[in-house]
Amino acid sequence: MSNSFIKFNDEIIDSNVMMELTDLTRLLFKDKDVSVSVRKFSYFNPKNNTMNVSNFWKHRHDISELEGFRHDILTRFPSPGIFDYAAFETLQETSLLFKQIFLSIEHYRNRLESFSQRRLAKTLIKRDDEILSNEYRKLSKNEAEQILKDLNIAILNNAENVNVHRKQFNIISHSTMESISIANAIYNAIDDKKFYKHQQIHEMPFNDIVEYNHTTPYRKDSSELTSSQREESDEDTSRVDTKTGRDAEAANVIGEAGEDNTSKKSDHNLENPYDDDVSDFTEGFGTNKGDNRLKDRSPSNNNAELIVKKPKLNLKYYNKYKQIYDSYNDLAQKVIGDITKLLKYKMDALQTGRSSGKLMKNPVSPIINGSHKLFTKKNVESKEIDAVFSLVLDQSFSMADHLDECVDGIIIINNILKSLGIPHRITSHHEDSVQIISNQYPNYIYEHMTFGNSQYYYPVSLLDIEASGDNRDGFVFRHETDILNKRPEKDKFLIIFSDGLPSAEQYNQTGVVDTHQAVNEAKKRGINVINIFIDHENDENTRMAIKNIYGQNTVIIRNVKEIAVILPDVFERIIKTLLL
Repeated sequence: MSNSFIKFNDEIIDSNVMMELTDLTRLLFKDKDVSVSVRKFSYFNPKNNTMNVSNFWKHRHDISELEGFRHDILTRFPSPGIFDYAAFETLQETSLLFKQIFLSIEHYRNRLESFSQRRLAKTLIKRDDEILSNEYRKLSKNEAEQILKDLNIAILNNAENVNVHRKQFNIISHSTMESISIANAIYNAIDDKKFYKHQQIHEMPFNDIVEYNHTTPYRKDSSELTSSQREESDEDTSRVDTKTGRDAEAANVIGEAGEDNTSKKSDHNLENPYDDDVSDFTEGFGTNKGDNRLKDRSPSNNNAELIVKKPKLNLKYYNKYKQIYDSYNDLAQKVIGDITKLLKYKMDALQTGRSSGKLMKNPVSPIINGSHKLFTKKNVESKEIDAVFSLVLDQSFSMADHLDECVDGIIIINNILKSLGIPHRITSHHEDSVQIISNQYPNYIYEHMTFGNSQYYYPVSLLDIEASGDNRDGFVFRHETDILNKRPEKDKFLIIFSDGLPSAEQYNQTGVVDTHQAVNEAKKRGINVINIFIDHENDENTRMAIKNIYGQNTVIIRNVKEIAVILPDVFERIIKTLLL
C-alpha cells in the first residue's frame, strides 16, 4: 500500500508512519504537545519539545523505517525526566570528542531507564541494536573513533564496563553529573584525541540547551541570553512539503501551499532551523483574544490567529439561491420523505408483550405460555432526531474550481436538515496569505449559518464566497469541535468539504499530522468526522493520505458535477443510521 508524502531533505517519509510515531511518542512521553521530526541523529530537544528520530533507518533492506524510528523513541523517551540540562550547559565549550563520550553515557542511562519503565522495550529493539552494532564494527579512521564505537557497542550489549587501553571503566551512570565524571575519565585515557564531526554518533544542540535553561517558563533562572548564546546550532535542517505538485504549481500564484510558502526564509519570516517538525499540536483550542479572535497555544499553530466573521448579505444573490434551491428540491424532498416515513413508522410501532397498557388483539400465545404480559403500548419515542451537524467548507485557492458545486451540495443539505428540524451550522474558512506577517497568520471563519437560526434562515452568503489563501485545517477543526462539544444533542457530526491536504504558512511541515490529530480529538469527544473529498487530479499518495487522516469516513467525489446527486444519498444513510 502506498502512502504519502512528508519530505525531509528530499527524503519521503510515509505520512501514516509519522502519525503512528506521533501517537507513540505522546504516549511514552506522557505529553500531548511533544512533536516528532526526522534528522541525521536521534535525540530529544527540550527547547522545542521535539523527539528527533534518525534518518539512519531510511532506505534499509534489513528493517522497516517504522521499526527503526520506533527504536529511537523507545530508547530516548525518558530524556526530559532524567537529564539535568543545567549540567549539560556546562559542557558547551568542551571538545566534540568529550561531548560524544558524554552523550553516549547519557544515552545508556536513557536506555536503562526505558527498560525499567517498559519491560518489553529491550525485546522490541533487539534487532535494531544488532544493526547498529554491525554499523559500529566498520573500520575506524583513528583511535578516538574506535574507542567511541567500542563504547557504544558495549552500551548496546548492556555491559557494565568498557576497556580503554586495557583499563576497565564503569559506564553505568545514575545522574548527569556522574556521566560527566565517567566521560572525563574515559576521555583522559585516550592518547590520540583527534576526532572529526563526520565521525560522531550522537547529537545534542548545546546552544538550544542554553536557551532552554534560560528562557523556559518552567525554570526559576529565566534571564536574558547574550547574542552569542542565541546563535543557531549547525545541525542539519530540513523542509517538509505536504502539497501535491498540482496544488503547489497552481497555488503559488496567490501564496497557497507552494515551496515558496514553506521556505526557511520568506519575505515575512526569519530563518528558523527547527521548523521542520512533523507533528506539534495540542488538544483543546487555546486562548480567546476577544469575542471573535482566538489563538491556539500549540507550536504548529503558534502564530495562527482565528477570526470569526459574519459575512454581509448581498441581496443580488437571493434569486440565484432560490434557483439552486428549486432545481435540487426534488432530490431533497425524496430524502425528507423517506426519513419522515421512517420516523412515522417508528412512532406508530407497537411495543408488545408488556404487563400494562392496551390488551393485545390476540393474546393466545402469552396465555398458553402462562405469561401475564398480554398488553401493548405505543412507542413513545420523540419525533425529533437528536443530532446536530457542522458543515465546514474549505475556501482556499485550490478549491476555486469546485466551490460552486460544493455550495450547491450544501444548499441541498441545508434544505434536508432544516425540513427535518435538525440544527446545523455552516461555515467556510481560509488563511489570508496576503495579510501574513512574521508572527501573525490570520485565519478567517465565516459563519454563513448558526445553530440558532438554522430552522428559518437561508445561507445566501455562501454564493458570495471567493477562493483565496490557504487552509490550516487542524486549527479550524479544533474550533468547530469545541463548538459541537457544547451542544446537548446525542449525535454530533462534523462534515468537511475539501479537495486535498492541509497547507498554510509554516504548516506544510506539520499540517497533515496536526489535522489527523484534530480529527482524532474530535472522535474522542464522540463527534463523527466525515470528509467530503473532491478528488480532482489527485495522485494515489494524496488519496491515501486523506484516508489516513479521516479513516473510513471519507466520501470520495470523483466528478464534482455529481456532488449534488451524491450528497443527499450520503446524508439519508447517515440519518437512517440514527433511527435504525
